[in-house]
Amino acid sequence: MRVLLMLAACLSLVVQLEGSALLSGEERSIRKCLNNYGGLNAANAERLDRYTQWSESYEEVPCFTQCYLREMFDFYHEEAGFDAIRIKKHFGEAVYEACSERLKLGDLRQSSCEHAYAGFHCIVSLENDPFILIENMQNATRAAKSAMKECLQQVDQVEWNRISDYARFPVTEPIPCFTRCFISRLELFDERTHRWRVPAMRRALGVPALGAHVAGCAQRRGRNPCATMYQQFTCFVLAV
Repeated sequence: MRVLLMLAACLSLVVQLEGSALLSGEERSIRKCLNNYGGLNAANAERLDRYTQWSESYEEVPCFTQCYLREMFDFYHEEAGFDAIRIKKHFGEAVYEACSERLKLGDLRQSSCEHAYAGFHCIVSLENDPFILIENMQNATRAAKSAMKECLQQVDQVEWNRISDYARFPVTEPIPCFTRCFISRLELFDERTHRWRVPAMRRALGVPALGAHVAGCAQRRGRNPCATMYQQFTCFVLAV
């Protein structure tokens, strides 16, 4: 979603700079893609803002998505379609595979503009999916990802979207006891001795970093065992 969420704000800036020759790469791309639809104006700012609502079959500015993806990111080419390597690098292998049917060329009923819009609609709709976020964790092993997914399935579905909050490392765990669940499944903490299996944690999750100062992490305490484990694990993750 972040790729298109910034369009309206950026367009507002471009309108202010319309008389200036000093345009950034994105501003230049937006200007080019709107050239056939009235250029940079308030009406088009509103139309771009509506992209965040993602109509299933109606694109606010015809062919804008195809143009923007090509000009700004080189994600799409009219004859070849989506660039698989670039899409996987930017959004992750899991998103690409989940949307693969929408990203493939072959539907003769679709124009290249419709294909670009439909494919990118799928990508954006999955970018913040909690299971996709887990799947895209680069340093986690397959076993670690599976443990996290299993633990997530044990909580109420209304809490699933809170998985993205972990990236901000809040003081209170976004999903209570989620960390303790996957740590226990991976056997990274000895409940009998209350000691962390740091080498195993580094192999499974890629943390803490080699040489990081983690001596005080095990001393952290929360209001209950789940909160304590979350606080200690967060310390390992952030240690330098």
